[in-house]
Amino acid sequence: MLLRFWRGFTAWRRDRPFWAGLFVALGGLVIVFPPFANLKFGDMMISIQTLGGVSALLISVLLWICAAALWLQPKFRLAAGIVTVLLSLVAIVVTNLGGFVVGTVLSLLGGALALAWTTEPKTPKEAKGSKKAREENAEPEPETTQRVHPT
Repeated sequence: MLLRFWRGFTAWRRDRPFWAGLFVALGGLVIVFPPFANLKFGDMMISIQTLGGVSALLISVLLWICAAALWLQPKFRLAAGIVTVLLSLVAIVVTNLGGFVVGTVLSLLGGALALAWTTEPKTPKEAKGSKKAREENAEPEPETTQRVHPT
């Protein structure tokens, strides 16, 4: 049963930009984390609660919507990829350097993968030696020009 689930998941994953959606969702998670986290190191409490928290929440929710669009509607990958790239660049300015740059980098990577993804199958490349071997084994082409013999 687990094998059947895994094969079904693999088939589902191949029909859509799965890794792009995963990177975008992780980037949104990293962007929303710093403004709402209260970190404690020994006796020192670190809390970043500013107006950036509201914008971080908004940008993260929009990034998660883009990730869901990439997974559920792959035909919108171009629009979702463009929105993801723009949101991740805005996050640098608005939300604590976009999750201390890590969230921005993950979101940019996901947006780039979404823009680069295509449904066209790969064409196999020829091996380097196969073209040369075919030329050696091929029959010589008949000459179409006449040879002129010197007299």
